Amino acid sequence: MKRTVFSIITLVSLHGFTAMAGEAPTIVHLSAAQIEQAGITTTTIQRQIHSHTITAPGTVAFNGYAIADITTLVDGVVDQRFVHLGSHVKRGDALVTLSSTALAEAEARYLQAQAEYHRAEQERMRLADLAGQQIVSQARLQQAVSNAQTAHAHLAASQASLYAYGLDEHTLDRLLKKQHYGQLTLRAPHAGTVVADDFRLGQHIAAGNRLMQVVDESRIWVEVNIPESQLRYIRPGEAASVLLKQGQQRYGGRVLNIHHQLDPATRTAGVRLEIVNRDDALHPGMFVESEITAAATTDKLLLPTRAVQRQGDQQVVFIRKDAGDFVLRVVQVGQPEQGFVPVESGVQAGDNVVVHGSFSLLSELMKSSFADED
Repeated sequence: MKRTVFSIITLVSLHGFTAMAGEAPTIVHLSAAQIEQAGITTTTIQRQIHSHTITAPGTVAFNGYAIADITTLVDGVVDQRFVHLGSHVKRGDALVTLSSTALAEAEARYLQAQAEYHRAEQERMRLADLAGQQIVSQARLQQAVSNAQTAHAHLAASQASLYAYGLDEHTLDRLLKKQHYGQLTLRAPHAGTVVADDFRLGQHIAAGNRLMQVVDESRIWVEVNIPESQLRYIRPGEAASVLLKQGQQRYGGRVLNIHHQLDPATRTAGVRLEIVNRDDALHPGMFVESEITAAATTDKLLLPTRAVQRQGDQQVVFIRKDAGDFVLRVVQVGQPEQGFVPVESGVQAGDNVVVHGSFSLLSELMKSSFADED
């Protein structure tokens, strides 16, 4: 009978080991030289927190929380533009200037109210000094106080109107020095890209109409649909990543939120990912493959996937015992994930499992079994 490199096959009954198909456990005994020649390596398995990755196709969309509509609250005519479609802007950059008759009238009312308040306040202070010297009556002083308060109210109202139109405190401080009134410059509320600018120079823009749209694309959204059976594994804040369908670069992020309504036809729910848009490579409408790291479940024993071999309708592994003994074990395992499978039975924490070379051991064991039958 022809012998192979694994020449010594010994059958030994070992207390506590799982038997295969009613037979005693099988041990393969190898010398150190045979182990090295077969390229056998092992790893000690331990209990670990088990999590898995959920994959699904997704579609890139703008970050809805980072979109700014640039509108005017006063009627005006487009006088000048400073950016165009696709321009990158920083917070506070000038976008467009409007000329507005209504704004000019509001500015004039503010300047008039400011002058009246200063005059009324000076009169109040003058009469307060005279009343203190008992030169004028208290009644006359009270009238001056009332006039000053009324003038201040008118000033505050006209100032509020200008703030509502989009002017800021710095602009109001320089209002007296302006040569042209009724001009309103709209500025970027945050850094981003101009993605819409549907207007022309000289065009009349009614209050409330959008002139531009600025979007911060540093973080974008990816919308994916997840089957109902897998939703329980996903939590907001869990790690996620996407891969372009025609690229190799992976972009990381997190689960932002989960929609609370299932699609009745597909039995899926929308999950929104927030992804860091590195190098501005992701744009709305793109299709991507997404991966979501599901919430960790209870700790389990994890076996490297390549350690598990199939023998008939059973799955088996080899456990290294003493120097050259390799014990065959029947195992029950779950679904493979990222190179590992959770073990339900057949091994225990601390077992030294063969990772590389288990197929060779099994093959040689089967050949030796056929040879023994001959």
